[in-house]
Parts: sequence; structure tokens; C-alpha cells
Amino acid sequence: MSGGEPLSTKKGGDAVRRLVHFVFVGPAFFLPELGRAWAVAIAGAAVVYNAALAPRLGLDAAYRRKGEGHFGGLVTYPLAVLLLVLLAPLEVAAGAWAVLASADPVAAAVGTRAPRPSVPWNRRKSLGGAGAGLVVGTLLCGAVLAHLDVGGAWRAAALAAAAGAFAETLPLPVDDNIPVAAAACGALLLVLG
Repeated sequence: MSGGEPLSTKKGGDAVRRLVHFVFVGPAFFLPELGRAWAVAIAGAAVVYNAALAPRLGLDAAYRRKGEGHFGGLVTYPLAVLLLVLLAPLEVAAGAWAVLASADPVAAAVGTRAPRPSVPWNRRKSLGGAGAGLVVGTLLCGAVLAHLDVGGAWRAAALAAAAGAFAETLPLPVDDNIPVAAAACGALLLVLG
């Protein structure tokens, strides 16, 4: 690694991006207390910051994947959160956000270290990564739902994480943040009503 490369092209860039993806789930634990209006304002501000301000100031280099287009993960993550808090009950939004925040970066971290065997429908995704995403997604989603006193939290979390882990493996033409959040949200809506 040369000192002149942006962090995103260095080995540590992926780790930084995954860590940021994971730690920004913190507000999900307090989403009902925060309220929909504040959640929408914060998520909307994150979309604007990641889409317009950070690239102009060069503050996205540590998070942007090499070759990632403008509508990549930096924009789709807060956009997915914004859509969740706009369209779903806040407890459902919080649980789906937990799956989004945890399943994707954990699956990527494990999948890059253990890329085989791959899932049958997408050779770029591994069973180990999907399994790790499922486990960690269940744990974090369950913790959020239990913290929010949602009945059946752990069963709902397991189904949401399974839906999110499956969506993450699909070879779709969009960044996986949107389908992962949508799948987890859909599963939670089915289970929790």
C-alpha cells in the first residue's frame, strides 16, 4: 500500500466501510423515542450529505468502494433507512435497519475470507457469508426488537435476517442495501402485522 492511495483502495478501506455500515445502527435502538419526524430529518440529511456534500469535500474516500458509482452504498444505505422510517411502523423500521446494518457487512467480511462454496444462484456470494449475515442479523435485529419490547422479537428477527441474507445474495442490478432493507421489512411486517 502506498501512502498516496485513498483509503478506499487500501485493504483497510473495506474494513472502515463495513464498520461504518455496522455502527450507524445505534439510532435504531431509540427510533420510537426519536420519532418519525426526527428520524426522517436525520436520514434525509444523511442522504444529502452522502450524495452531495461528502463527495465535493472528499470526505467519502474512506467509505467509497473503488469504481463505485454515485448511487452506490454511500447513498443507498441512508436512502434505505429513510424509506424504512417513512413507510413502516417505527419498530419494524428499527428491526429492518438492524438487519441492514449487520447482515451485509458481516456477510461481506466472511464471504471475502471464505468465498467457497458459493450460493447456487450467485457465484459472487458465499454460503459462509450468507450464514454469518443471517446469524449476526438475527442477533442485532433481535436485540433491537427486544429492547423495544416487541412481542416475538427473536422469531421475527430470525425471519427478517433470513429474508435480508437471502436478498443480499441475489444478483440484482441495484446496490444490495435497498433489497436487504425491503426484504427484512417485508418479513417483519408479515410476522408482526
